[in-house]
Amino acid sequence: MKIDRMYQRQLALLGTIVILAGLAAGSDAVYSRGEELIALCEAAISRFPLLGVALFILLAMTSAMLFFFSSAILVPVGVSAWGAVPCLLLLWLGWLLGGVVAFAIGRYLGRSVAQALIGTARLASFENHLRDRLGFLGVLAFQATLPSEIPGYVLGLLRYRFSHYVSALALVELPYAIFTVYLAASFLQRQSVLLIAVGAGAVLASLFAYRIFRGHGHPEQHRS
Repeated sequence: MKIDRMYQRQLALLGTIVILAGLAAGSDAVYSRGEELIALCEAAISRFPLLGVALFILLAMTSAMLFFFSSAILVPVGVSAWGAVPCLLLLWLGWLLGGVVAFAIGRYLGRSVAQALIGTARLASFENHLRDRLGFLGVLAFQATLPSEIPGYVLGLLRYRFSHYVSALALVELPYAIFTVYLAASFLQRQSVLLIAVGAGAVLASLFAYRIFRGHGHPEQHRS
């Protein structure tokens, strides 16, 4: 099933990012190069603070709309420039806005645009799998299981109630944002063991969400 294969790739990507981040934090050469790059970006943000905030939010939005773009590499820069909590809020806001735009694309621009972004066969598979799982818990698990851009396009096409979508999106993206910022802070502090331990916890949480999604069918439906 396509949704299973995509989830497996998503889980493998998450594990790979955590392992690579842990190795990079433990490597003097790699960490030094990373520090140099972060310092350059932080200097640019200090010079143009409003532009830096706007660009960070825009890139976070993009990562929530396009599966090939990840904002994870930007977060250490944000944590270094603004601190953990402001970076967390900006990242969460960017992801929420990106999810809302993805939902609007699916709902108002229609199937042809969503197919171009996701793929025809993949989109059909997600729609078929989700039709009987449109209760809030099912959508919550769907949002937690797959890359963040997928649910927005699919639920927009299915005309899922917008208020419920935003609620599920906010609930799911907040712990992911906390996890991402915590990983970035662990990297900056070179806490490799803690970084990998937190990453393993995130993998387990993702597996738990996936089990809920796979076992949750035929709930009450919420449509506008």
